Amino acid sequence: MSPRRVDPVLTARRREELIKAGYAEILEKGLADTTIDGVVARAESSKGGALHYFHTKEELLWAVLDWLLTQLDQSLERIANSADPPRARLVAELELLFHSTEVNRKLYRVLFDYVGVGVRSERFRKLFGDFFARCRARDAALVEEGIRLQQFRRVRPADAAATIRALVDGYCLQWLMSSEDSSIEELRNRCRAVLGAYLLRGPRQAE
Repeated sequence: MSPRRVDPVLTARRREELIKAGYAEILEKGLADTTIDGVVARAESSKGGALHYFHTKEELLWAVLDWLLTQLDQSLERIANSADPPRARLVAELELLFHSTEVNRKLYRVLFDYVGVGVRSERFRKLFGDFFARCRARDAALVEEGIRLQQFRRVRPADAAATIRALVDGYCLQWLMSSEDSSIEELRNRCRAVLGAYLLRGPRQAE
């Protein structure tokens, strides 16, 4: 009897369905209360099928975070690779990162839930670390190009890249934890104003 052939397209689709179901479970219940059984039920799969892709809950949680960061990474990469000038690309990046109240509440609720795991697990910490390293590399290249084209003042690109990331995540954390009715658009405008003061005005600094 010949061995059963595996359809890679079907396999990838089923795996992604479980990952998306895992994301929905984490969004609703949090990491601690997410279970393989809950994910299986949401994906309308079988537990045996789920365990074929993810032998443990930790493997599933890691795959969900990897998928989520990959989606965000790809969107940021498209902006970075566009033909727009650096200032326009930075504006587009902020538009994406401060997308909307609904999208940001979902995204950061899950991401910040993962932060507690990341500080205790080398495997999860590396996933975050690699993502942030790619963000800093993209933003440093954008700032460097902007300086060369005289769209930005002379700052250290690596410092500017770290600042962009810190402002975005810091503002989103404050917004998520705030009981006020401030809109994500208001914070996006505030972030743009801070970055504008940093990159477009003020005393010149040597690289």
